[in-house]
Amino acid sequence: MFNIISKKVYLIVITLTVILLAGAFIFGLLSAEKMRDIISEQFNQQQLTIAKGVASDIEDKIFYLKGELHTLNLSPSVQYLEVSWPNRMRITMANVSNLGVIGIGLLDAEGRQIYWVNAQGESRVIKGNYSQSELLAWAKQPEHRNQIIFQRTGTFLHSTRKQNPYLVIFTPTYQISLDASHPQATGRFAGCLYFLVDPYQLIQKLTKDIRSGHSGYAWVIDSRGYFIYHPEEGFIGRSAFEVREQRAPKISFAEINKIQREKMLAGQEGVSWYWSGWHRGIVRKMKKFIAYAPIILKGDNGRIIWSVAVVAPQSEVEGAIHDVYIRQFLLQGVVIFIIILGGGTVIYYESRWSAALEKEVHTKTAALEKSKNELAKSEKLYKSLVESAEDAILNVDAKGEIVSINPYGAKILGYTPQGIMGKTISDVFPGNTKAELNRLVEEVIAQKQGQRATEELTIGGKEYFFNFNLTPIRENDRVLSVMIIGHDITSQKKFEEQLYHTEKLASLGQLAAGVAHEINNPLAIILGFADMLLEKIDENSKEYNIIKTIERQGNNCKKIVENLMTFARAPEKDQYDTDVNRSVETVLEVVKNTLLTKKVKYHLDLAEGLPKARGDAAQLQQVVLNLINNAVMAMPQGGHLTISTRLNSKHDRVEIVFADTGEGIKKENLPKIYDPFFTTRKVGEGTGLGLSVSYAIITKFGGTITCESKTKEESKDHTSGTKFTITLPIAQL
Repeated sequence: MFNIISKKVYLIVITLTVILLAGAFIFGLLSAEKMRDIISEQFNQQQLTIAKGVASDIEDKIFYLKGELHTLNLSPSVQYLEVSWPNRMRITMANVSNLGVIGIGLLDAEGRQIYWVNAQGESRVIKGNYSQSELLAWAKQPEHRNQIIFQRTGTFLHSTRKQNPYLVIFTPTYQISLDASHPQATGRFAGCLYFLVDPYQLIQKLTKDIRSGHSGYAWVIDSRGYFIYHPEEGFIGRSAFEVREQRAPKISFAEINKIQREKMLAGQEGVSWYWSGWHRGIVRKMKKFIAYAPIILKGDNGRIIWSVAVVAPQSEVEGAIHDVYIRQFLLQGVVIFIIILGGGTVIYYESRWSAALEKEVHTKTAALEKSKNELAKSEKLYKSLVESAEDAILNVDAKGEIVSINPYGAKILGYTPQGIMGKTISDVFPGNTKAELNRLVEEVIAQKQGQRATEELTIGGKEYFFNFNLTPIRENDRVLSVMIIGHDITSQKKFEEQLYHTEKLASLGQLAAGVAHEINNPLAIILGFADMLLEKIDENSKEYNIIKTIERQGNNCKKIVENLMTFARAPEKDQYDTDVNRSVETVLEVVKNTLLTKKVKYHLDLAEGLPKARGDAAQLQQVVLNLINNAVMAMPQGGHLTISTRLNSKHDRVEIVFADTGEGIKKENLPKIYDPFFTTRKVGEGTGLGLSVSYAIITKFGGTITCESKTKEESKDHTSGTKFTITLPIAQL
């Protein structure tokens, strides 16, 4: 069971670990994707910042040129075309030539000559007819005084370079300044002063070193969508909507065309992406990020919108985030490794702990099972002891109701164990015993101490003596019930009574010995003199018969005395052995005629091969003779006498049984039959010493003598008879 639970736990842990790892991996991918989007957005925003910076720089340079043009326009050398006009223009050219200004020109008021200084400082006067020029017409208008306009060159003044028209920054010139040569300003219109600007040079200086990422660059288109600047030299001056498709017709440039048309040429700023076919020498289809910002050239005649774009391939972003990816996956790998290591460590120690716990459980289970078996064995033994005990063992509650009882107790009280349950002490115990037991139970519960009592009770017509031991059954300090153990001491009582008889017989024996000793001497004298008289008197005389009677009675007295002396005499030696069967047969030979005369039929059932028993043969024969005489006298009308011998069930004693069909002994006389001089016979028929002497002889040799007898009045089948059983221990030879 424990292994099944552990396997389930492992499976759950492994499943959760796999789920966590898969979740972490998916989360990592999503996080990486999100991070890439964020970084791409940030990257594009950085590109936008660059684009806005480039646009701002270009606008600042243009603004600077406007300022220089305005300053130059205030010069009297220029306004009055003094001799020094070339020098003055060269001074300004030195300041603006690095901003794409390739020349400074002054178109005179009539539109016939241009006073020109190029970027190398060379000056000349160019003759022509520009009188119909729109710019000159615009400049002559007084309201345009001090205004500056921007104008693509086109057909004006100069040809374009690489189809990329120059930019003219143009302002009217009035003679309004004073100097030594012209102390009085005329205020007349003197022409138009202009900077001829090459946008490529201006923008190329500001954008060629732009880098977005490692390889990103900037390009600029004008308001028509023509490239003013692009790292691809061939793109400059060409339409941005056509040149890409001409170079890579298999690639769709719809995205960039849409951005250019709808965003960049509209003067908006923003970020996006498009597909391209090249990038700094790498020719393949690739995704590029683009950030764009407008370049607004504000003039008094309107504004010209250029747009600068900063582009970089997506690989720049991937390159930028590659390290982040690597760090993230390394971090995830470390986390996953820690999770796996931690999980493995947990599973390892959990397995060890489970194994130790399982071992401990097995040990405890085995110990518990052993304790359980021992407890069951002990309980079984206890139950067997209680149930097989020859004591009444019962448990009663405070009300005296029997809670449990062993079979012996139930049987001796006349119940079955099931039938006695629920009854009270008062229901099952007779006489005064129930009152005494109830009182003792109350004392045990009240005092919480055991009690003892010996009670005599009659159950089923039979008298018993019980020694009751009452013990409290406690739980903590409270007495739950009382256990009563009733020990049957009836046999002990009888033994005590027998012992009492034995002691009484011993005392009587000592008394008889003294009496016999005192009587024996005069009796010997009487018999001696009687014998002397018989020798001197005629046998046919009356005196002879009288003396003979004296002699006979004297012999009877002598026999009584001898019996008394035998009763009291101590054995001459400690150990005897006798053949029981031989003793019985010897006595029967003597009394055979008497039995025949008294019409007593005898039956012998002598066991063969009996071992010798402890005892004296002569004394045992005396016992046999006494018992046979008693049987004969109990059958005055004749009867049957059965004498049998055998070994007892333990084979350690020899039993002699005398059973007659005589009148029997009344129940009330049975306890007295071994008392000396006790007799139920008429005077002169018995001395009352036969059984006393027999009892003394048998017990002297360690034997027992018991009597069972019934009269017709006491017998249910109206038969009578007496059975004496003698047991003698087997002699130790």
